[in-house]
Amino acid sequence: MRVLIALILFTSPAAFAAPYIEYKNEYKFLSKEDIHHLRLGYKTEKNFYIEAGPRTEGYSSELGYKIKRGSFTFKGKWEGSKTEDFKHKLETEVRYEL
Repeated sequence: MRVLIALILFTSPAAFAAPYIEYKNEYKFLSKEDIHHLRLGYKTEKNFYIEAGPRTEGYSSELGYKIKRGSFTFKGKWEGSKTEDFKHKLETEVRYEL
């Protein structure tokens, strides 16, 4: 989390195109866990973004991108959350539109 705060503080505000607030709710059916996220984020002009904020227990953050090249769309993100332990995941998606 400290690295994320330092990144936000030392990156020029001119590099960001649009700040936003996002609310997300996750319900996991097998564990019946209900998770709520509230994140502040910034999206750059080149479709990279960074988000961070509190969740039901602890905090979470996310870094990602979305790039369109012709019929291809490339999306990826890293998401981490700190509750009792540190959990994180990396997702990548490539889409071809006919």
